[in-house]
Amino acid sequence: MNLKRSAIPILIAVIITAISYWLVHNTKIELLEVLNAVSMFTYFGVLIGFALTIYTFGLSMIGDIKSNISKIDNLTKEEKKEIFTGLRNGFAQIKQNIWLIFAGIILVIVLSVVKDIKNPFGWQVEVYQIPETLSLSIFFLSTLAMFDIMRTMFNLSEINMELIKNED
Repeated sequence: MNLKRSAIPILIAVIITAISYWLVHNTKIELLEVLNAVSMFTYFGVLIGFALTIYTFGLSMIGDIKSNISKIDNLTKEEKKEIFTGLRNGFAQIKQNIWLIFAGIILVIVLSVVKDIKNPFGWQVEVYQIPETLSLSIFFLSTLAMFDIMRTMFNLSEINMELIKNED
């Protein structure tokens, strides 16, 4: 994996976390009902359900796409292999996004517990509002991940439609 490919998601996460930190400290966004633990858990549950459904739908298209690519005579073996690699990369990206949403579910559970227990070390960190900032960050990141899943699937569908159109 090249540096640019891994640096961009990290940069996006840092920017979203910084924005979340600013929002938590300068607004009352953490008081919104949508950001409480029960609502967040429901939201992530629905997201993971949609994501897995989309992923399964995409996997069902792979056979058709591969068959349609194989039927194209004016592509070299290398070009076909490059297209297949792109398909695999698309599904790898979808899987990463699904894992991010799953991690969001776990993080929501952990943060709801951490938020309600007294700091055993006596550190005065309440001013940082870390659970609220992380909850808002994971909310934004998971929503972005779902957007990315949908965008990737729409791209794969468009590729398949173009391949079908080229058969005629």
